[in-house]
Amino acid sequence: MTVSIPAAVAALGRGEVIGLPTETLFGLAADPMHPDALARLIRMKERPADKGFILLIQGQEDLDALVLPPSPVARALMTQFWPGPLTLVLPARAGLSPLLTGGSGFLAVRHSPALPVQALLAAWQGPLISTSANRAGDAPPGTAAEVREIWCKENLLVIDGEIQPDALPSTVVKVAGAQATILRHGAIPDEALPMVDP
Repeated sequence: MTVSIPAAVAALGRGEVIGLPTETLFGLAADPMHPDALARLIRMKERPADKGFILLIQGQEDLDALVLPPSPVARALMTQFWPGPLTLVLPARAGLSPLLTGGSGFLAVRHSPALPVQALLAAWQGPLISTSANRAGDAPPGTAAEVREIWCKENLLVIDGEIQPDALPSTVVKVAGAQATILRHGAIPDEALPMVDP
């Protein structure tokens, strides 16, 4: 069913998973600090526990709570590409669930410019997990209706919105000190990242 922002926030607080459009793809969102939400999302996506998740952040406060102080290279990438379709994999703060980091000690974070995401994060007042709304191995859905159809047995709440039909997933870059490496090619072309190893 279609859901308003207040209803989505209430559902997230109960440990539910919701669907929402980002500037790249439709995603599934959940509270990263809620064990039931993590377990449900892993079950739904049939996802290995060592893969970790991307977290959507609203701004500096969320970032500071999740990762260690970013290096100058990471800061330069944030300045140039955030908000936007760039996911940065950065050294995580201690105490985060290994289900978020995949046990790697690094956490993937992204600052999305999509209006539904910004509205949801502003109302939620914290970070949210974001993962593509398709089942593992399937093509990502392009509409809210497709998201609801895929997850009809889950009775998933979905925030309406539109994405570009040719949208690509976010580019994922891991930054460890001065070293930056592309982990996933995506919406930002490689030539726009001269400081990053392909």
